[in-house]
This record gives sequence, structure tokens and C-alpha cells, in this order.
Amino acid sequence: MFEVDGLTVWLPKFELARKMFFHAAFIVRAAFAPNGLDMAFTVYREGDVVHIHTPPKTGAPSQLLKIKGYRDHFSWLLLNQDVKRSFESIWQSLNQRQERVPQGSAYARWKFDFQAPPSLAGTTMDVRGPFDPESNELLVWEIEKLQGLRFSHRGDIFFHHPALKLPVRGDSTGCVSVPSGAKELEVDTDEEPTAAKEQRLIHLPVEGVTFDAQLRTKIAYNGERANAHGKKVDDEQCPSRESQLFGVADPVSEGSIASGEFQQLGEGEGDGDEHERLADRFSLLREILEQITQESGVALVALEVRPLPPVPRCSYHMIDHEKSRCYLLARFKLQNGDQRYLLEIDTSDNRKTMSTRIMGFKAGVEAGKCIDRILRETVKGSLRWPGTMAKYCEPLHSVHHPKEGPPDAYQARVSGWKQRIRAALI
Repeated sequence: MFEVDGLTVWLPKFELARKMFFHAAFIVRAAFAPNGLDMAFTVYREGDVVHIHTPPKTGAPSQLLKIKGYRDHFSWLLLNQDVKRSFESIWQSLNQRQERVPQGSAYARWKFDFQAPPSLAGTTMDVRGPFDPESNELLVWEIEKLQGLRFSHRGDIFFHHPALKLPVRGDSTGCVSVPSGAKELEVDTDEEPTAAKEQRLIHLPVEGVTFDAQLRTKIAYNGERANAHGKKVDDEQCPSRESQLFGVADPVSEGSIASGEFQQLGEGEGDGDEHERLADRFSLLREILEQITQESGVALVALEVRPLPPVPRCSYHMIDHEKSRCYLLARFKLQNGDQRYLLEIDTSDNRKTMSTRIMGFKAGVEAGKCIDRILRETVKGSLRWPGTMAKYCEPLHSVHHPKEGPPDAYQARVSGWKQRIRAALI
């Protein structure tokens, strides 16, 4: 229980732990074992570079490591020490606070508990649950979004797994996920899964979890190239489109059905290198935003870099026929509690020039839907900010990029850009 501006919020600890930690079955199992994270991952450091290794059978599934959302989440769990201690406190609570019911019985009662990490302070949540206006109390049933999780490491983070082979271009026969056309999906809790069959991903609605910086997580591929075509695929390799039967327990040698792993932190990557390239976009702007938040009372709640959405009969969502055009979206919280958003679109191909947009949203406007509309109208308008932004946004600022000039004045131009962004934010 805690209070926010006079509102009493009742937040079950299990729901908080679910949103923070429980986004894969093997992570849930690791929480209820001593040193569960250390059994699944090994971390090595080389200066600012971090290498995270996971074993093939008892560690993280290789399919999850291909998804940037999971690499980011695992990095946050492993590299933030207060977060790791918070995760490990689940087992400690289970081990120390069991109560035999009745006394001397073989059964134990345990009330779920853990220690929330101190770095959780300053994050924002979108929650769902019943509100009592008379007592001004809110009971949280579900945390829909958890935004602005702190992450201090700024170097590259490489994930290693024996099954991660260097991909080649071509028609892939990979069948690691449940096909969208499957008529039926069934999780069997009685039958044990086998390690002999390839593990499948079970797609769930994507969880809203974001960090206060863009994490630079990458895949460290093994030297051997994965075969992407020319291989016969039988029924054991590819799931049928009729019915899917999976088990979500630990795979065992005597098991009979395929093992399933939940996927709810983003979609899989068609090309892992593409997401790694996205993380390197807007590097100067990200550096400027970090400096602004360190020097002022503005808090960076979330930052993401994503490809622009495609629009029918429009090509401006692509820089060329292979490379996606990206946008950067940053969300800030001012000292008075107001929210500000910054939008930047990649124009490195010089087809168009666009200013940086900084805005708030009028009361009653749903920010997420409005931003999606702005991005689509921008693509449709051949990379021009839509005039309709004034209907939904207040305030609305345009911040021009540094102009071309002599190299010796570059730092002064960047400093001027930073000051203009800061003035528009505050």
C-alpha cells in the first residue's frame, strides 16, 4: 500500500513481481530456486562491454534471445544489482517464511513476498482496477504498463548461446513459433515436455515495459552459419496448423510433447542485425537527452527507437529497399508532474529535412494512439509533420537541427541544439 497525491493505492506484491520479472516460464521457475539467475546466466565484463552466456539446456531459450525486448529485460535483471537482489528475495522469502499447516504436516503455507528494488522509485505505472471515490482508494488488479525502469549501463551487451548461429539470407524454414493460423493451442499440464523436440514460442499480448534509456543489447553469433533453406522439413520440425499441444514445465528426457515458452516482451526479429542497427541510430540525440536529464529536473521516463509504420502506396517508411526508416520517441516527466514527448525521425538519406517535435497532449487525448496517428500521417505526407498535430498537442514546439558549417564550430552548433531542446522541454 502507498499513497500518491492523496490517493491510497493497494498494489498486490505478486502483481508487481509479475510485471517486473515473470515474462518467461524459465524465469518464473528460477525465482523459486536458490541463485536461480546465476544458474541460468553467467556474466563476464570487458571494460564497458558485457558478455552474458546462457547454457543450452538449463538457461534461456535461444528463441527468446533473438527478441530485443527479452535481451533488454534479462540485462536489466542481471546488471542492476538492486533488481537482482529483489528477484532473489522471492526465494529467500519462500525459504524463511513457510508455515506448516497443520503443525507437523507435510504441507506448508506461504504468503508471497519480496523486497521491491529502490530503483523502482520514479517509474510510472498504468494500472487497472476498482476505484472507491468515498475512501479515495484504488485496488490494482493489473499493471498494464511499467515505464522508466532505470538502467545505468551504457556499453554494449552481448548474449551468447550455443544455438545462435549466424543467419543467412533466403527463404527460412524456421518454425520456432506457433503459427498464426493454428486453429487451436493447448497447454497440457499433465504431460511432461521432452528436450528432444524443438521448443516453441507461445505468443501472448505484449507487455508494456520500458526503460529510461535505449539498451544496446546484441546477439553474439557463433561462427557456424545457420542453414536457412534447402533442408527438408518434416512434421516433427514444423507444427501443424490444426492443433498445438505444448507443455510449459522443464523438459525431461522421458517427456512426450513439445516444450512451450511464453513470449510477451515483443515480436521476434526477422533479422537480428536490424535491431542492433536500430540501437545505434540517433546516438547524438540520445547523448544530448541524457545530459539534459542529468543537468535539470526533467526525468526521462522512456526512450525507444523503432521503424516507422508502413502506409499503403507510400515508400517513405523506408530509407532504401532494405533499410527501414526509424523514429525516436522519448517521454519525459517534468518537476510539476506534466508529461512531454519528443519525436525525431531519421532523415540521414537527405531526402527530406524535418525538425524535432516536442509536445504535450491535451486533456482526454490518448497519447499512444495519437502518436501512432502522427507517425502514419507523417509517412503519408512524404515526411512532413501533419498540421493536425495542433488539434491534439499542447504545447507543441519545433526544434530545428544544427545547420551545416565549418568543422571547428561543430561543438557550438550541437550545444545550441541541446539548449533549444531543453528550453522547449522545460
